[in-house]
Amino acid sequence: MSDKPYVWRFTRSGGFDQVRIERPEDLLHLAELDPKLWAALACPTQGLVFDQATLDAMDRDQDGRIRIPEVLAAIEFVRASLRDLHLLFGADRLPVAALRDDTDTGRRLAAAAQQLLKALGLPADTALSLEHVADRAAIFPPGHANGDGLITVADLRAVGEDGLLQAIIDAQGARLDRSGDPGVGSDEVAAFFTRVEQQLAWSQAQPVHAQIDLAYAWALTEPLLAKIDDYFARCRLAAFDARAALLLDAREEQISALATTLIAADSPEARDLPLAHIDVAALLPLSPALNPAWGEAVLQLAEAVWRPLLGPIDVLSLADWQTVRAIVCAYGDWLRQQPQPPLALAREDLARYAEAERRLCLEQAIAADLAVADAADSTLELLTLLHYQRYLVQFLHNFVSFRDFYERRQPALFQAGRLYIDRRSCDLCVEVTHLDSYTALAAHSRTYLVYCRCTRAGAKDKIIVAAVSAGDAGQIMLGRHAVFYDQQGCDWDATIIKLDENPISVREAFWTPYRRMGNMVAEQMQKMAKAKEAGVQAQAMQDVTALGKGSAPPAFDVGRFAGIFAAIGLALGAIGTALASVTTGFLSLHFWQMPLALLAILALISGPSMVLAWFKLRARNLGPILEGNGWAINSQARINIVFGTTLTQLATLPPGADRTLVDPYAARRHVSPWWWAVLVLLIAAVLAWLWRRHA
Repeated sequence: MSDKPYVWRFTRSGGFDQVRIERPEDLLHLAELDPKLWAALACPTQGLVFDQATLDAMDRDQDGRIRIPEVLAAIEFVRASLRDLHLLFGADRLPVAALRDDTDTGRRLAAAAQQLLKALGLPADTALSLEHVADRAAIFPPGHANGDGLITVADLRAVGEDGLLQAIIDAQGARLDRSGDPGVGSDEVAAFFTRVEQQLAWSQAQPVHAQIDLAYAWALTEPLLAKIDDYFARCRLAAFDARAALLLDAREEQISALATTLIAADSPEARDLPLAHIDVAALLPLSPALNPAWGEAVLQLAEAVWRPLLGPIDVLSLADWQTVRAIVCAYGDWLRQQPQPPLALAREDLARYAEAERRLCLEQAIAADLAVADAADSTLELLTLLHYQRYLVQFLHNFVSFRDFYERRQPALFQAGRLYIDRRSCDLCVEVTHLDSYTALAAHSRTYLVYCRCTRAGAKDKIIVAAVSAGDAGQIMLGRHAVFYDQQGCDWDATIIKLDENPISVREAFWTPYRRMGNMVAEQMQKMAKAKEAGVQAQAMQDVTALGKGSAPPAFDVGRFAGIFAAIGLALGAIGTALASVTTGFLSLHFWQMPLALLAILALISGPSMVLAWFKLRARNLGPILEGNGWAINSQARINIVFGTTLTQLATLPPGADRTLVDPYAARRHVSPWWWAVLVLLIAAVLAWLWRRHA
């Protein structure tokens, strides 16, 4: 092995050096590359426009994130599988002969490839591709062992235990078998039979009584249990102290409150009264002397339960109540001991499923499925290799470097699609997974960001963020509608829900001060016009009111308006003097100095805004836009002014387009163009005379 360090090749893009991965040797030495030179340290497996099976295979610990060790493990797996790593650079098919025969991994995958070709009915020399394995049911057909330790209804149909398995699925839930059918494993089977044994034991302990139906008796007793206990407790207290009898019985104020309202027998006020008058002998009358809010239910209970147990009684003593209460409440106690959650199975089904042979049948089916686990796992490894062959290098171009993003040959895996809005298209669109946490990080990108809620019939709503990196803000505003096209070409209705405003271009920054001054002047003029209009209307109302009262409107105050006119004249004179001074000073310059003076004035007004915008545009960073979704970016991935213009395209006419400049709806000119020419010549002549005079 050579001691010379591997010679890497880098490309400068986005303000940092990005390693070029274009040869098999680059893959073989990638573990030697300093992690500080990788573009990213981690990325999520969700929210990306990429082959999901490849992402899931690389995520070895299934935590939803891919890190550098997992990327290197994928490369090592490919190295141990293939003779020639050139197959990763553009090849769509995998010949069986390309698998290594000098490694355990290669030999295992070669055997799996032969088995797969046989299962698919293809010749042994067929080169495999992802299209061959798109139908998972063809690789792992239902009803056949596939090594995942799960059994399905189809697996047990031949032995007649499919009904039992369906009961387990209904009770414990299911996991997807490799065939795509719902199935269960040893954990679900063990939990189900434990529940069957518990519920069967509970069911067999059900209390029974020869004279009454305990289930019906409990249904009648449960609503009355607390009320009857309350009555006998009051009676015992009254027997203990005679003074308590009046206090524990229905009190006068309660009856008085009922007397002043419309009375309903089952009203809450009536139900709060005792079950019957308190009797120190503790005898509950089974007669109309009962509280009418409870009387009918008590008499029904007495007829169905008490009299069958105690005989033809007219009153219920405390001892009798304790006797029937113990019998009936035993059923209630049994109900409360039911295992939770209960199985929706009859007792005979529980007894049938509890037979040891049935459980043994399921355990044997699971063992038979696990017996082919090694071969099935090798088939899955082969599928993973097919995904790596097609997509691994592309992933590296979006993780080790950001080649796809900066070369613009194909969208990067984090680019969700293209947004069309305000005569422009934005290519840097990222799907937002958690809006609240995302915006806090993305704000540090110093990029003009447009957040849109996207909707489409039959699809779940989603939120995207689009970077506007060319042109100006224009008519971009909250609530405005746009159209978003995802990478599959599907169109979504997009509505702006949030804006993160930053400079878009230096050109926009140049015009910003003038727009602000124009907006300020227009706003002030509108305010003045509104104030003047309000004053005129108020004065008109005053005059109309005065005429209505028969009095003459106030006379025109010449002195007052003379003062106003004088003030206006002074103001106009001051403005004219200032303009004259500026004009005189400008005309006193030499001819070659005048353009420089104009440029200096423009620089004085627009310069600070342009300089500030230039610094911010140079600092635009891709990192925060991605880190809001869980990426760990390891570089200063800049979006400078030049590159930003490629991410946002403005509307332009096609080359060679025939353009008519006459707009039939343009504002009509009321002055002949010759008059404008004469005016321009006259102004030029005056300026030339003034300049010669001051020269």
